[in-house]
Amino acid sequence: MVSAKNKKLIIVISAVMTVVLLGIVVTVSVLFTRLKGSKYEDNWFASMQYDIAKHSVIVEKEKGKDFVILQLTDMQLWSNSKDNEASFVIAEKAIQQSSPNLVVFTGDNVSGVGAPGLLKTFIKKVESLAKEYNFLWAPVFGNHDNEMRATPNWSGDQYLKASVDNGGHCLFRKGPTNLGDEFGDLLGNYVINVKEGEKIVQSLYMLDNSAYANYSQHLIESIKQSEGRSNKERPFPYAQIAWCEWQAKNINSIAGGIVPSIFFTHCAPYEMGHTLFKYVAGNDEKLNTEDDLKKQDKEGYWTLVGGYSSGNASDEPTIKPASSAIEALDYPFVDGKQLKGLAGRFAYVPGHALYNTGIVEKMKNFGLKGWFVGHDHENDIIFEYDNIIYGYGLKAGPSPKPWNDSYFFGGTILVMNEQGNITANHLQIIKASDYWKTRTLMA
Repeated sequence: MVSAKNKKLIIVISAVMTVVLLGIVVTVSVLFTRLKGSKYEDNWFASMQYDIAKHSVIVEKEKGKDFVILQLTDMQLWSNSKDNEASFVIAEKAIQQSSPNLVVFTGDNVSGVGAPGLLKTFIKKVESLAKEYNFLWAPVFGNHDNEMRATPNWSGDQYLKASVDNGGHCLFRKGPTNLGDEFGDLLGNYVINVKEGEKIVQSLYMLDNSAYANYSQHLIESIKQSEGRSNKERPFPYAQIAWCEWQAKNINSIAGGIVPSIFFTHCAPYEMGHTLFKYVAGNDEKLNTEDDLKKQDKEGYWTLVGGYSSGNASDEPTIKPASSAIEALDYPFVDGKQLKGLAGRFAYVPGHALYNTGIVEKMKNFGLKGWFVGHDHENDIIFEYDNIIYGYGLKAGPSPKPWNDSYFFGGTILVMNEQGNITANHLQIIKASDYWKTRTLMA
């Protein structure tokens, strides 16, 4: 028989355990409940009347001066504060050296545990730099940006708090909510129109292709067998392509001619990745490790300059364009079109969708001149193919080490002239191996 004293003890212990369990439930709920953000829905239809001020962001360019874009990618703030601090130092150095009008962040600005808090830190710091150095900035979503509790809609709310309309420098806008496909919705699509007076001189398409695709096992096995790869990056949905086409048609109509454009996404479009894939795979059109290694330099990179793959890599992988027309004739051909390496190297075949939905073929008829991405940290190649400049931005920081073997940390400067020709140069702030030796930024 239980004594009265023991009964009281049991009641106290039960009460304490109940409180503890409730605390655990609340804590788990807080840690894993997704942050939905403010209610938002915006359906787009091709028959909609176009309003350039409503359906795009307008930025004024100073007459007679270049509009300079600095691309920073994959800063990936994470649980290591020292690496995060280094990322911002690298970003600031790149900003100081380039004096940009616009800084584009091509995704994976944060990653992993604590992503919601890290995003707020990221925005606060970027806004501070924007105010100090007088630039505008525009982000796109990467596959790590909306991890843990963050969602695209909630993250979009945070960017909007720093928008130009709210006294900040951020140009982000939430786009239509019906541009997705069977792999999910996409709301991070918006267009920036750069104007000089009344003239639209260029359009910048900020596209959301951040989430991975849940491909059928049959398709995965089929591509793996035929090409030797099994990427999970998603294709651009047909609705998203139709929206881009609608934007371009209306912008060109307003401008009275074709407006040159640059696209910014986190992951490479199929056409960009497949071109490099075909170069590496050669006539076999399938990756073969033994043959591929013959093409690579001693550090495992391919280069595309003057039509050769370097067999004797120097310590510095900065690659300059071919110096003469004769050299340029030595560039390789892929599917009958010349592949011209302009700068950089690549360590592996890019992450790109398993099938092509045709966005490049569609948009090059409407002014597409360049496409710049992040995502593949070790790849920093810039090349020209079929009259389009494709490029990887240098990774803008060391975070996080477990999946970061970049050669350089820095940024990429992009300038487009009146004819739509793009000049792209990497800003190499520090060699990654120098950082990892001491985990500090050396002068």
